[in-house]
Amino acid sequence: MPQVTLKMTGVNKSFGGVRVLKDVDFEVYKGEVHGLVGENGAGKSVLMKTLMGVHRPDSGKYVVAGKEVSFHSPSEAQRQHVSMVYQEFGLVQYLSVAENIFMGRLPSRRGMIRRGEAYEKSTKLLEMLGSDVPPRALIADLKVADQQEVEIARALSYDPVVFIMDEPSSALSHDEIRDLFDLIRSLRDKGVAIVYISHKLDEVFEITDRVTVIRDGVIVSTDKTREIDPSTLMERMTGKKISAEIVRAAAVKEVEENILELQNFEAKGFFSDINLTVGKKEIVGIAGLLGAGKTELGKAIFGALPATIPVTGKYIFEGKEVDFQTLTPGKAKKMGIGFVTEDRHSEGMISAQSVSFNITLPALNRVTRRAVVIGRKALELVRGVIKDVVLRPPDPGRLVKLLSGGNQQKVVIGKWLAAQARLLMLDEPTRGVDVGAREEIYDVITQLARGGIGVLLLSSDLREIMRVSDRILVMRRGQITSELLPHETSEGKLLALVLGEEVAKKEKSQ
Repeated sequence: MPQVTLKMTGVNKSFGGVRVLKDVDFEVYKGEVHGLVGENGAGKSVLMKTLMGVHRPDSGKYVVAGKEVSFHSPSEAQRQHVSMVYQEFGLVQYLSVAENIFMGRLPSRRGMIRRGEAYEKSTKLLEMLGSDVPPRALIADLKVADQQEVEIARALSYDPVVFIMDEPSSALSHDEIRDLFDLIRSLRDKGVAIVYISHKLDEVFEITDRVTVIRDGVIVSTDKTREIDPSTLMERMTGKKISAEIVRAAAVKEVEENILELQNFEAKGFFSDINLTVGKKEIVGIAGLLGAGKTELGKAIFGALPATIPVTGKYIFEGKEVDFQTLTPGKAKKMGIGFVTEDRHSEGMISAQSVSFNITLPALNRVTRRAVVIGRKALELVRGVIKDVVLRPPDPGRLVKLLSGGNQQKVVIGKWLAAQARLLMLDEPTRGVDVGAREEIYDVITQLARGGIGVLLLSSDLREIMRVSDRILVMRRGQITSELLPHETSEGKLLALVLGEEVAKKEKSQ
């Protein structure tokens, strides 16, 4: 009989009278990777946060390594070797990597901080992840993927016996995920009990030993991963049948007119020789690994790259050439360009404000008169957007932080709909979003495009690219290397192009 390292029994939790966990029993064995899956709002993260002391459960019993525990804060849990990598980053932007990893416990002697020792220990932790992030670097200067690695290194620094990972690969590249999986297997072999929360079912099937489904706060099933198939797992997650195959809508056959045209577009060090068009009612998908230059391309189009980065080439929007040297996000918005960034929490929304506040923020010109907001107009606009993006619950006054990840993303998309964007760029739009909400977001994107706007989809999720795009451009190492039609290719071929395998084969044969 396997040894149980983590056991939760009869866990209940309510928020504002809404019961989100209902008599949950959950256990993880020593030396096991246990997948925890479910739709957004199912209760996965809340369950783990009740263990960590982030939330106080209404009832329940927790046993770690044979000892009953009740943590009142994450720091108390960490001192008892229970660590969690949270989906939302908790890093301090203007402290160094090492200072974040060892926050509150930097090595010291006689009251003097030993920064050299902190840098050395940080380097070793990051090397375990296969990361080359410098320990002296400021968090604010790091890419999202690098920040994710710092979060994992910080949790790892507590030498956990229980290691909870909530969407740990959401910002990582293909190679970085491989390194993460190597680390997870190494920890498992050392006897660590690992809870792996992810919406990426391919990862769940690759890395976990058992998998538990939670739906509407109730545990539905627990199975050995090798004894269950993806379609059955998705059916249990959603409570309805969802095809594991990609279902394509008919592609746009002819583009009426181009909204965006780039010629020899280049930002030194990030991308070069970019030639592309996005037509009215067209969804153009740019597929590539994280770090391929997609995000920087989107930022350049939106005028959001730092002024120190020189941009050259030709940029035409709705038939008029744009002076991108003076372009700013404010000007881009006025032109009719919207940008849904990859990090919705820090760049896409104000979580402590209401749905109504967030949706109207970029569209104040539509709901104000002489700098005064007209309440009736604002409410009418917000209710229309809520209906268009199928927001749940459809409550304009609800705080965005109380929404599930999928519905938060709908608010971010909705604010650009309110601003009447005619070109909408979406960077990793379903990062950290569950299976059911993804399909709803894909439907929203498709309907917006068919309604007349152009969409540029920047994504490392190849299934997403195949599912939504009318045309696919492959981006690798800052360059567009291929153009494909989704109905004329396969996910396998697209992956080979993204990884450069097809190019390598051609070069070898010549």
